Amino acid sequence: MSEGSWFPALDLNETPLDGIRAVNVNGVDLVIVRQGDRYLAMDRWCPHQDGDMSEGRIVGKALKCPLHGFMFSLDHGRGLNCPGFNLRVHEINMENGRLSVRLNSG
Repeated sequence: MSEGSWFPALDLNETPLDGIRAVNVNGVDLVIVRQGDRYLAMDRWCPHQDGDMSEGRIVGKALKCPLHGFMFSLDHGRGLNCPGFNLRVHEINMENGRLSVRLNSG
């Protein structure tokens, strides 16, 4: 685990099954993605033209931008059909029904 502080994000039940939820964590806009029992946190704004990833779709193991269909891996945030564009993935912790995020600055 990397160094840094944990910030509360939301209650686990606030993200629908196989859904996306926009949150602001310590001044940083993120999306929380839920696939079954798996949760992850990624940057909210597409690095191509600032598409709102909270309005995107989950397609397999990717998050699809609503503007131009750019797809980002849910495992590591790399652009799958858009070389050079990546979303930061942030570390999460689940405890007592709450999800916390440790922001990745890189």
